[in-house]
Amino acid sequence: MSIVVIGVNHRTAPIDFLERVSVAGDDLRKAVVGLSSLRNIREAAVLSTCNRTEVFAVAEKFHGAYADIRDFFCELGGLLPDDLHPHLYSQHDDAAVSHLFEVAAGLDSAVLGESEILGQVRQAWETAQAEGGAKATLNLLFRHAIETGKRYHTRRHAEQAI
Repeated sequence: MSIVVIGVNHRTAPIDFLERVSVAGDDLRKAVVGLSSLRNIREAAVLSTCNRTEVFAVAEKFHGAYADIRDFFCELGGLLPDDLHPHLYSQHDDAAVSHLFEVAAGLDSAVLGESEILGQVRQAWETAQAEGGAKATLNLLFRHAIETGKRYHTRRHAEQAI
């Protein structure tokens, strides 16, 4: 079992491409339900903002989950795998955990240190919880990521006040 993140963001894809694979509202809930019901995925959460769409998952088998999530992005954007591949990134286990913590802190944002992403991470987690996509592993991961993001922003604001 692995924790994986697979996605596209402002560093890997142009804005028009990001718009094609963005997920909002009821579609976000449907995406979580659909992804978490796949054979290779135990848990799933989708973070979709103007600068990124990422799927965080607890995977039974990395390669199977990668293929499932790649197919999700292809269907979402009406893309062929060859069109998606140059823009898609993936990380697993410790690197995936670190990535979520950096995202929550705003360290992987177009504007370094921006705090809006922390609320978007929280919303992604709450949606995943409500739709049954976040269970023990993703609940623990997202809770710690949000706590870490809050600590980072609190320290950053305190340092700026000095």
